[in-house]
Amino acid sequence: RKFDFKYLVPVEVFLILLVPHIVWLFNNDFISISYALERSSIIHSSLLDHLKFPIIFILKQIIILIPFFVLLFFLIKKTKLKFNLKDEKLIFLFFVNIVPIILIFLTSVITGSKIRTMWMTPFYLFFGTMFVYIFQKNIDLLKIKKFLVASMILFFISPVSYGFVSIIKTDKRTDYQGKLISEKVQKKWDADFTGEINVVLGDEWVAGNLSYHLKSRPAWEGDVDKNKLNAYNKFLCFDNICIGNK
Repeated sequence: RKFDFKYLVPVEVFLILLVPHIVWLFNNDFISISYALERSSIIHSSLLDHLKFPIIFILKQIIILIPFFVLLFFLIKKTKLKFNLKDEKLIFLFFVNIVPIILIFLTSVITGSKIRTMWMTPFYLFFGTMFVYIFQKNIDLLKIKKFLVASMILFFISPVSYGFVSIIKTDKRTDYQGKLISEKVQKKWDADFTGEINVVLGDEWVAGNLSYHLKSRPAWEGDVDKNKLNAYNKFLCFDNICIGNK
């Protein structure tokens, strides 16, 4: 109610911490922003996407939260709710947990962007805190054993289901043999050339894995381009990927 200039100190600290990130963005052609725009398909969105992607977004959020609500069911004895709109703690938890999801949903509606499910996982860090606070008077400690059993079952279902998907679907990026492929590429390069690999061209995912796993950490310079290859002292191409020495 009474303004004090000390309230601006957090803003100043925030801006100081933000400066290195802004400098990095300018030095790297705003790559993180262009990545988000490309991955969300916002650049090529159509009118239908403004309806389709928000609906898919909501359905996916419901699906990934099913285990959470199953555990909640085993922890509380009744679901009768009474909200105190003057409760500052509840208001804080609402803004931390629910408002960001609403904002992301509206972003998808307005822009027609495809929100990746994995982007949303940090938003649920304090979901447990919020629901425990809401149902604190309804928690049944006598049901704690059932809660623990359900927790263990869900804990084991997660890696088992992932393993099953990994077996039947062999093209998942999480199973990409980046290190093994990089070792083969390095051996091929050493057999034909001397010197280190310091540049790589081609598909961003494959090239990025090569850049990460090769000891020389070559820089990715975009798609394969004959003009770029002419500037290299040595280069080697295979499967739409080119590595070289500049």
